Amino acid sequence: MNKAYELEQLRQLLMSPGLKSGLYLLDTDLSDEDIEAFIKHQGFSSYVKESLFPSIEGSAFELFVIGLSYKCNDKVIDGLRGQLFTAEGKRKEIIIYSMFIQMIQTLFPSEKSVLQVVGEMDLSMICHEDLCLINEALGHNSEVVLLISKNKGAFSQKCDPIINRVSFKEEKKYIFMENRLDKVHISYKHDDEHKDVLEAIKRGLDKNKIPYSIDEYDILYRDNIEDYEKEIGLSGRVIMFVIPSYLKSLACMFEMTQMFKNGNVRERLFPVVDMKGIRRDGDGLKEIKDYWHNEKCRKSEQIKTEPGGSEFILKEIQKIDEIINTMNKLWDFLINENTGDYKKLIENDAALLMEELKRSLPQVSAPIDNVFVPSGDTKPTEYQTVNQYGEKSIYVQNNSGNIIIN
Repeated sequence: MNKAYELEQLRQLLMSPGLKSGLYLLDTDLSDEDIEAFIKHQGFSSYVKESLFPSIEGSAFELFVIGLSYKCNDKVIDGLRGQLFTAEGKRKEIIIYSMFIQMIQTLFPSEKSVLQVVGEMDLSMICHEDLCLINEALGHNSEVVLLISKNKGAFSQKCDPIINRVSFKEEKKYIFMENRLDKVHISYKHDDEHKDVLEAIKRGLDKNKIPYSIDEYDILYRDNIEDYEKEIGLSGRVIMFVIPSYLKSLACMFEMTQMFKNGNVRERLFPVVDMKGIRRDGDGLKEIKDYWHNEKCRKSEQIKTEPGGSEFILKEIQKIDEIINTMNKLWDFLINENTGDYKKLIENDAALLMEELKRSLPQVSAPIDNVFVPSGDTKPTEYQTVNQYGEKSIYVQNNSGNIIIN
């Protein structure tokens, strides 16, 4: 399962501007717990879950309604629940319908809410009449309410048309993270002075049809920026555009720590370096280390007067510690790796850089057929012949001549 991809599909479904109230059956490898955690993280106005499970006698749907009613602090619903225990036939149906309408309005008074069905059963296991009841009850609420359920059976089987079926596994060729890691990622600092260079690199990648990933395209609204920074660190190939402001950017240097954490930097990193006044020696290393040491001290002092919790500042300090601890490796790479002439590397839409990248990309090779059937021209001219006299068998390996055993 590609969890990141399926969570992205869930996000797109939930954030769709045209989303309407209804019943949604999700074909996904995500667990009920994964779905719950993600929906809560998205910050919907209301979220409620209730179990749907087999009943020894009676209706699983009725038990679902009763369980949901206990989540409502409402005297009307309490009274209807009391009547339900003794009702039969048509009267029971009317009470359940009234209860469901009242529960939806009580539990979900605000815009866009989610009622998640969890447990052993899913929406497809509810009979048509009860599904109609749910759907009509949702329609009585002026706000959008989504009743969602993870598919627990065979998704390919026929399903009631009232249910909206959504598969998160259909587009398997578009694996969200795994395929994107095959793209060349660009780690850089937004900087007006070097804007033209970045555009030249992008033109070179486009011209040579080299797939690449860059934050301005691949970080969507509400995406997690730190997750993308970690993705850069995992990428098979990274163009690291090192300029002075890059070395003093917390986000850029965090990306750097992730690159070195995942190893094979010589094979994966393609540096483009314009250090300006920073020397590529021990003095330059000390200058950058001193900068980050001072930042750590400044953040530590900030904690003393920080109102409320200091969790965010502590996380920044932790990142700075990683930067300082990884700095020797970065500097050793920049000093001992021949990064070439900066101006020549980027001229003509970074032609030299593109050549190096293309050499590192996987080459297409012809398939090899492992089944070999010798023709008359390729058969050995001499065959092994074994003549055995006696009761005991003997096996002789790696022999091309005749063998006589007495």
